[in-house]
Amino acid sequence: MSAPLCVVAGAGRLAAGYVAPLLAETGWQVVLVSRSREVVDAVQRGAGLTVAVVGPRDMRRWIGGVQAMNRLDPRLPGLVAGADLVATSVGPGALCDVGTWLGPLLRRRLDTKAAPLNVVTFENHRRAPELLAEGLLAAAPSLAGELGRRLGLAGSAVWSVVSRREVEPGGLTLYTDGVTEAYVDRRGVLDGVAPLDGSVPGLRPVEPFDAWMAEKLWLFNGGHAAAAYLGFLAGCATVDEALARPRLRAEVRAVLAEAAAALGGHSGSPSDARLDAILTRYADPALADPVTRVAREPRRKLAPGDRLIGPAVAARGVGVQPAALARVAAAALAYREPSDPQAVALDAELRLLGPAEVLATISQLHPSDELSRLVCASYHDLVRGA
Repeated sequence: MSAPLCVVAGAGRLAAGYVAPLLAETGWQVVLVSRSREVVDAVQRGAGLTVAVVGPRDMRRWIGGVQAMNRLDPRLPGLVAGADLVATSVGPGALCDVGTWLGPLLRRRLDTKAAPLNVVTFENHRRAPELLAEGLLAAAPSLAGELGRRLGLAGSAVWSVVSRREVEPGGLTLYTDGVTEAYVDRRGVLDGVAPLDGSVPGLRPVEPFDAWMAEKLWLFNGGHAAAAYLGFLAGCATVDEALARPRLRAEVRAVLAEAAAALGGHSGSPSDARLDAILTRYADPALADPVTRVAREPRRKLAPGDRLIGPAVAARGVGVQPAALARVAAAALAYREPSDPQAVALDAELRLLGPAEVLATISQLHPSDELSRLVCASYHDLVRGA
C-alpha cells in the first residue's frame, strides 16, 4: 500500500519547518508548492529537507519523503487529483490567490476520486478558511455544493516557532524551537478523513476552535509581536536581543498579563507559569528570530480581533485597562521598516490622516473610543521620543 499524499500550497517557514516534518515523519509523502525556484531546487537537491531544533534540545534531523515544485509544473494537477490531504501555509494575504489556482484542481480531484478530502489552512489566522474559500469558489463555483459533504475546510492553530528558512549547500534547512502543539477546527473537517483518521497524530481536533485560536493569537502571537515592535523601536535586531533588556522584557510580560486577563473572560486565564514559559521561548537566543520577520504586515496585526486590538478590547470588557497592549499597538503604528510595504503605506497614511483616523480605518475603533485615545496618546509619546 502506497504512502498517503499531502499537497501543501507554500514552502515557507511554517510549511517546510512544521507541516512537512509533521506529516513526513508519520509516513506521508509531502509535496511543497513554492513560487521560489531556489527553494524548489534546494528541496529536490537534498531529496528532502533538514530541520534544526535549537535551544536546550539542539539537534538536526533530515526529513525524507518531501518534494517541491512550482505551481505551474504540469505534474501538479495529477498530484492534487490523487491527494489524501491538501494544506496551505502561504500567509493570509495570499490565500484568495491560492484559492483561484487550487479551486479547479480540487474540482478535478473530487471528480476523479470518490473519496472525500479535507483542506487544512496552517495560517494562524481566524478567517483563513473563509479567505481561501473566496478564491476557491470564484474559480470553481460548483465547490460550494461540496463543502461540508465531500470537501472539508478548516483552520488550525500552530504553536511552533520557525524562525529561519535557509538555502544551504546540502539543501533546505529550517530552524525551529521544536514545539509540536497544534490544533485543528473540529467543525470544519470531515469525519474519518485525514487528518482525523489517525494518520496525523500531531494534530488535535478541538471545539470550539475559536477559544484555542484566541489563545494562540492573543497570547503567544500578541506577546511575540510586542517584543518585535518594542525591540525595533529600541534598535534591536532580534527578539531575544529585545528581551535581554529588562525594561522591554517587563513591557512584554505586561502585554502577556493583559492578554491572559482578556482570555480569562472567554476560556479561563492562563497561569503565570505558562506566561513565563512563553516569555522564555521568545527569549531563546538560539532562535535569533529577526524583529522584522515577527513585526511584518502591521496592518494585519492591528485588525479587529487580531493579536493587539482583539485582546485590548476584551481586556476592557473584563475591567482591565490595556495600557501595555495600547503601547504595543502604538509601536505597530510607528513601525518604520522600509522593506515592509505595509509599514511604508501605513507611514504615509499616518502623515496624511493622523493615528485616530488610521485606527478607525484599520482597527474599526471610533476616534472617541477610550482604546483609540490610549493608543493615540502612546503613539504621540513614541514619535516624540524618536
